[in-house]
Amino acid sequence: MKLEEFLKNYLTSKNDLEHATHTKDTSLEIYSNLKKIFPNNHILDFENAEKLISYSALLHDIGTNLSISLLKPHNKIGAKLILENKIDDLTIEQTKIVALSVRYHRGSKPKEKHRLFGSLNQKDKNAVKVVSSILRLADSLDCNHLQSAQNIVLMYDFNKAVLTLNPQVNIIFNKGIKRVFDKKKALFEEVFKTKIYLEND
Repeated sequence: MKLEEFLKNYLTSKNDLEHATHTKDTSLEIYSNLKKIFPNNHILDFENAEKLISYSALLHDIGTNLSISLLKPHNKIGAKLILENKIDDLTIEQTKIVALSVRYHRGSKPKEKHRLFGSLNQKDKNAVKVVSSILRLADSLDCNHLQSAQNIVLMYDFNKAVLTLNPQVNIIFNKGIKRVFDKKKALFEEVFKTKIYLEND
């Protein structure tokens, strides 16, 4: 199935599509910042990284409209839809990375005991961890679906080994963002072996 067909079939409202697009843009901004801060970090270097990040972000909520009727979490439904339909311009391995990144954008972290994740080679496992950890942050910054977080800036204190993320928005006026961010940042901190904090303007 083409990417456009996934979006047309499963993101049925304008707000859903705007959230997906904003999450994609934010995810790419975070990735770009990380590449500049950690130029020698090998886990950031995987084939078609920007494309896999973009597709994962655009598709992360495609299971939402089915979650009530199927009584299952939307992230797991989304992953299943991707695996069953395959994305036309991705390889099978890349499709698995996108599906698992959607699966892990909320809820459980990637685990070896999870059959599909455990079956991947180490490079693809790293790609899933990187993409899903970035996606968790980006999704949390638009948890209210208002697209208010813009111009993402990451700053790294090399003495303290701490990252600060400044989304150029006053968090005070976006109640709940910091709480969701703090809840979803654990995978990122684990993957990049650093603490990350959300800064208020």
